[in-house]
Amino acid sequence: MAVSSTQADPATAQVVPEEALVHPGEIVAIVDQKGGVGKTTTAVTIAGYLASRGVSVTLIDADEQEGSTTGWLPPHWDDTPLEKQYDLFHVLTEEASFDQALWPVTAEGSLHLVPSFESLKQFEQVDMPGKDTILRDVLEEAQQRGTITLIDCGPSLRQVTATALVAASAVIIPAKAGGLDFMGIGQLNETLARVRRRLNKEQRTVGVLCTMAKPNANLTEAVVAQLQEDYPEAFHATISDTVRVGEASFAKEPLSMYDPRCKAMIEYKAFTDALFAPVLEATRG
Repeated sequence: MAVSSTQADPATAQVVPEEALVHPGEIVAIVDQKGGVGKTTTAVTIAGYLASRGVSVTLIDADEQEGSTTGWLPPHWDDTPLEKQYDLFHVLTEEASFDQALWPVTAEGSLHLVPSFESLKQFEQVDMPGKDTILRDVLEEAQQRGTITLIDCGPSLRQVTATALVAASAVIIPAKAGGLDFMGIGQLNETLARVRRRLNKEQRTVGVLCTMAKPNANLTEAVVAQLQEDYPEAFHATISDTVRVGEASFAKEPLSMYDPRCKAMIEYKAFTDALFAPVLEATRG
């Protein structure tokens, strides 16, 4: 089942390759070694939009800078005793179960967050067997529940990101439409190749986003062309540069709630509708 994107210009609509479609139960890592390229915006926007469509979504904040956690903790977090404020670090070090670190973001329970804080940086120094596969092991139950799991990875290729990549069945790469920002893709490709060669042979790159794109800019066109050449197996889309994205982040709201009609959100919606079509179809069914 190939699915066509419904982006603004139907004449340029792309078809999602069959192997790139995301299915119920998958774990999708959103990753790029550069900071400020839209990883957290992409993770929060896709998670919020899917949840608004009735999909059960788990968002894991694997960013040592607390990317997705900011503003998404439930109201009762502050009322929870400190010793029971479990997060991703507690899960990775087996101090808490995955369910103990799962916090509801929406009242109806369609979106849950596994938060993380600065303590996540300590995972690099933790001496324990099976560090690479610990997250994959604990997420097996989440897959069995049929939820979609999104992992917001940090802007480095440290141990936490490697652990997230081992757990993920699919990868989405946001790349900023800028020369220096784009140069880090090579190192990411090496990391993905190493993970797939040793620990996760079935993983695939399903989506690539050229973010913060300016209309009719030669650099944007060059970056898009290079990304399509590097990842021919993936579904590609461009996300426009708009102040509404920054405003939504400052307001601590997903873009789908802050301004569902802004151009970037329309582009994110088209990307998600196409790439996650099997998930949305299963939810409707």
